[in-house]
Amino acid sequence: MPIFRLTIRHDDQLLGHFESDLPAALQAIRKISASLSASGYSLDLLVAHSERRLLESGPDGVRMISREPLFVPEPLEQYLDSAP
Repeated sequence: MPIFRLTIRHDDQLLGHFESDLPAALQAIRKISASLSASGYSLDLLVAHSERRLLESGPDGVRMISREPLFVPEPLEQYLDSAP
């Protein structure tokens, strides 16, 4: 399941981002985009379809130490146009 990250800017100032990997993440991205775009905010979409993992192998087996989603930019319009 992809992870979506919506980067939010206003007047070219980075304000933060919304990130979700929930089943309804795409619907949330659409709602946020509709609300903020109409208010003059600029939005960029990053999507992670894979991740980098740091593993540790020890006497008790293998365990994951950390994970890092590998985000790539994608056109927001592509996801807005494909509304169900």
